[in-house]
Amino acid sequence: MLRVQAGDLGAFEQLVERFQSMVHGLAMSILRRPEDAEEAAQDAFLKLFRARGQFDHQRALEPWLLRIAGNACRDKLRRRKSVELPVLRSEAGERDPLLDVPDSRAAVGAARQHVDHTVRGVLEQLSERVRLPLELKYLRGFTNQQIAEALGISLSNVKVQLARGKDILSSRLQGVYER
Repeated sequence: MLRVQAGDLGAFEQLVERFQSMVHGLAMSILRRPEDAEEAAQDAFLKLFRARGQFDHQRALEPWLLRIAGNACRDKLRRRKSVELPVLRSEAGERDPLLDVPDSRAAVGAARQHVDHTVRGVLEQLSERVRLPLELKYLRGFTNQQIAEALGISLSNVKVQLARGKDILSSRLQGVYER
């Protein structure tokens, strides 16, 4: 970061390469749209570069970057247009052509895909406050500390939200698989 502060663009490029997937993963979890996540990640790195003079070398870079990225995502959410494009649906009676594509994977793969789809569906029904920590922890591989820094909440709050989210998922999925 010292080199970045001195204006070394090569060092900044290395920094982006090192943290790009983490920042993009955070943005995808918050924004849910690839194009928005990419834009927010770019905004985060641009903001980091512009604020490079404010970086305190006594602190770690990652938490500062996660905070910047979380703020960039929240900014993007605020700017997001309230009118969504309608989802195109086929007319009644039309068969989805994807149903006719043979699945070359074994039954185990199909079962795993079904479970994954079901879990993701239940996850989508959770409030953002509960869903985000779960996604960041179990789908993006963030530590509890990274989640706290990215979302701007306390570490104890992260732990509470993770426990609550796991309880909710467990109860909802138990109902699905007992049928």
